[in-house]
Amino acid sequence: MGKIEYFIVEFYGGKTTFYPGEALNGTLRVKVNKELKLRGIRLEFHGKAHIHWSETTGSGEHRRTRHYSNSETYINTMATLFGKGPNESGDDPVLQPGEYSYPFQFLIPNQNMPTSVEANHGYVRYWLKGIIDRPWRFDFTTKAAFTMIEFVDINTLPLLQPCQMAENRDVGCLCCKSGPLSITLYTDRGGYCPGESIGVSAVISNNSNNEIIGLEFQLIQAIIYIASCGKQRHGEEKVASMFQEGVKPGEESRLPMLAFTIPSLPPSTLSCHCLRLSYVLRLKVRVKGAFNSNVNIPITLGSVPYRPPMPPQYPPPAAPNFVGPPQPLAGFSSMAGYPEASQLGEGSQPYPNIAPPSYAESVRGGTSINDDGDSGKALGNNTFTPMYPFVYNYQFPSAPPAPFPQDPATKSTF
Repeated sequence: MGKIEYFIVEFYGGKTTFYPGEALNGTLRVKVNKELKLRGIRLEFHGKAHIHWSETTGSGEHRRTRHYSNSETYINTMATLFGKGPNESGDDPVLQPGEYSYPFQFLIPNQNMPTSVEANHGYVRYWLKGIIDRPWRFDFTTKAAFTMIEFVDINTLPLLQPCQMAENRDVGCLCCKSGPLSITLYTDRGGYCPGESIGVSAVISNNSNNEIIGLEFQLIQAIIYIASCGKQRHGEEKVASMFQEGVKPGEESRLPMLAFTIPSLPPSTLSCHCLRLSYVLRLKVRVKGAFNSNVNIPITLGSVPYRPPMPPQYPPPAAPNFVGPPQPLAGFSSMAGYPEASQLGEGSQPYPNIAPPSYAESVRGGTSINDDGDSGKALGNNTFTPMYPFVYNYQFPSAPPAPFPQDPATKSTF
């Protein structure tokens, strides 16, 4: 058994998901088995984005590898919880065997705090690092990462509008055209929260001689990595899919509105300058004996769930002897969805009865948060899985509006 039995960061109430402007509270706990001489115990709060990739050209003695990277720091602060700070002088304290708890609190800045993202060639990451600073020896360290969520509200007019995208092309090459293929893709909105379902429908007119052997709806996560020199690397990953039957030559398929559920994913990024994250709904049309066709509709993933429009509220008719609001009958409560009179007033929120958010682990799973700055005395669990806002038991509209024929309010892009 070593000098340290455990050295861990605990978040107050087990809360590991935070928003800009919140207070981050917790306790740094350590159990010492033997007398331990140290300079001090401190806790660091880090938030940064970092990307890196390499590209190799040539072969043999002409082979060259160039590295591209970029970083962006959002927060880098430190608090001394016991003993001396890094640059302070004086006698070194000694911890006797026993258990010690050091409470802490950090105030998260309310601006420029992008959502936590773990990607193939980079990350946006936030973590606390506890350090037992020892004289002339390796320090003991422990880490605990947490998820930061940037506010991305999908309840804005552009994102609430239906979307439409179309493609028309001739199947085959110039010398042996098989006939035209027309594809139109629809969505019920332009913005969603993970856990909700995209309402998708499509019209496929196959006037060619080639069979469409299958349709695949795909949710694509697109990432742009931006190096400090300005060079960019583009990547995309299919994070969800749904299949439908194909279309025979000379036939047309009109798919009704289908529910395409979104897994737990980070919201679209807004404020990170070296890693940009966006999403696309793609309809892949697989054509036998010819190139496939793709139709894309950009969508926004948010951190604030969809709120159906509230019914209009009208003032009660004037009454000369009105002395107060009518009381509900015995056994009945006020009308669901409407705020009580005491909740209304100047500065009140338009949706005062929104339930607190729920979360789900990222569909990508966990990742190691060890880095080159960690010593051989790193303790604790250094695996981290982000948690994102997630809508459980989402009720897909039972009778969504059919997109045929096109509604004049529908946004069209050709």
